[in-house]
Amino acid sequence: MNQKELKKLSLLAEVACDYYERGLTQNEIADKLFLSRTRVSRLLKEAVDEGIVSFSVNYTFERHYEIEERLKNRFGLKHARVLNNRISEKSMYHRDVCKLGAEYLMEHMRKNLIIGTGWGDSLAVLVKMLQPLDLNPDIVQLMGSVTCESISSTPQAVVTAMAEVFHGHADFLNLPLYIPDDYVRNALCNDANNSVILKKGIFCDKVIASIGTMGKIRESDYWRGSMPPEIYKDLVEKGACGSILGRFFDANGQELACDWNEKSISLSIQQLRNISDVVIVASPVSKAPALLAALKGDFINTLITDGTTATRILNEAK
Repeated sequence: MNQKELKKLSLLAEVACDYYERGLTQNEIADKLFLSRTRVSRLLKEAVDEGIVSFSVNYTFERHYEIEERLKNRFGLKHARVLNNRISEKSMYHRDVCKLGAEYLMEHMRKNLIIGTGWGDSLAVLVKMLQPLDLNPDIVQLMGSVTCESISSTPQAVVTAMAEVFHGHADFLNLPLYIPDDYVRNALCNDANNSVILKKGIFCDKVIASIGTMGKIRESDYWRGSMPPEIYKDLVEKGACGSILGRFFDANGQELACDWNEKSISLSIQQLRNISDVVIVASPVSKAPALLAALKGDFINTLITDGTTATRILNEAK
C-alpha cells in the first residue's frame, strides 16, 4: 500500500471516528477538516464500503414487542409477553419465560384478589421468581392432586408458595384429580371444604396455568401412573391436542367429551372462558400446536412464551 492510499484510509478513519464515535455532524466535520459537506458524506459511505466501519444489531430488549402485538391482534389477547430469544441462551428459554410470567403477575397484582393456580414445572419456576408483596390474596387450587416428578410442581406446592410470597391465604382441594367412581367423586366434591374451594375457583379474578401436550403424557412416568392406558388411548382416538388444569381439549380448543374429563376434578374449559384473565405461561416450541388450539378455543387472555414458540403459532395459524 503506497503513501497516497494510506493517507486516504487515514482520512476515512478520521471522518468515521468524528461521525460515529465523537458524535459530530457532517457540517461540523466539514468545517473541521476544510471539506465540503458533500465530500464528507461520500467519505462516510466509502468508509463503510472499505470495511472501516461495520454495523451490527444488538437485541438488548428482553421482550419481542412486535410479535406481542401480532399475537394480540391475531387472537384478541388482552396481553402478551414474548421472550426475545436472540439475547437468551437456548438452555435458559424456559427459565426466562417463567421470569416474564413472574414479572407480569407482580405488575397486575392488587390487594385481596382471588388467584387460581394450576400445576407443573413452569409454575414451579415462576413462583420462585416472585418478589414478596403484602397483598392478602386468596390462592385457590383449581384442580385435584396429581403426582409430579418434583414436589414443587404439584398443585398444592404452587398454591403454598404463591400464598407465602404474597402474604395470602391458601385454599387446598383435598381430593385427587381423577376419581372414576361416581359416588365417591360426588361425595368428595360435596365435602364442606372442597365444595367451598370449588365454588371459589369459579369466581377467580385471575388464573395462572400452563398447557400440557400429549407428547408429555406419553413420556412421563407420573402421567402413566395416574392415567390408565385405555384412558390415554381414548384421548388419542378422540383427537386430544393438549390439556389445561388436567382437562383435555381438541385442535379447536374444545373440551373433549370423554371419560377422563367427565371424572376429573378441576375447573372446566367453559368456566375458564368466564374468567377475566387466564394467564398461560408455556415453553418450548413443542407446545406450539397445543397453544394454538387453546387460542382457537378462546380461553386464554394472556400468553407468555418465547419468540420461537410464538412465531410457530403465528405461522401455523395462517
